[in-house]
Amino acid sequence: MMKLTTPNAPVVIPLVKGLYDGKDMLLITTEVSDKAMKDQIGNFTGSPVNYEPNLTKSQDIGNLWIFKNGVKGPGFMGFQASVVDSIPGDSHYAPLWKVSIVEWKTANGTTPTVLGSDNAIATAQSKGQITITPTKVVVNCPILQWGGNKDNTIPAGHI
Repeated sequence: MMKLTTPNAPVVIPLVKGLYDGKDMLLITTEVSDKAMKDQIGNFTGSPVNYEPNLTKSQDIGNLWIFKNGVKGPGFMGFQASVVDSIPGDSHYAPLWKVSIVEWKTANGTTPTVLGSDNAIATAQSKGQITITPTKVVVNCPILQWGGNKDNTIPAGHI
């Protein structure tokens, strides 16, 4: 057995705020399949993130939307919190996420709002308010605390 720290030394892992079904959740980011995003997330959290290109080979990958513009907030790019499409308790939950970049189309007079769910993102896209750019980037972001889902079939929880 190896010890990472002595019993008296705390381990600090930065938590990142996200959204699911309009409810807050907290996650950590440990690995990413893209070197540039590895550095960007590491700089954002102030904690190193591992580069792991093999994450893209997994079969169980959810969706994570990162906002490039819009409402300023705690997200990876300085805007609203990222959104995921599942939480622990969902049958399709996995801590690996394929990243898509969301950008508001403000030139057409659209006023950005916080989009708190995959359904809200799909609605905004269908109305032509946002563009979504899928990437090949996969991040390992286990959810540590969540607020449950909108129909209360999955309760709030934490690890």
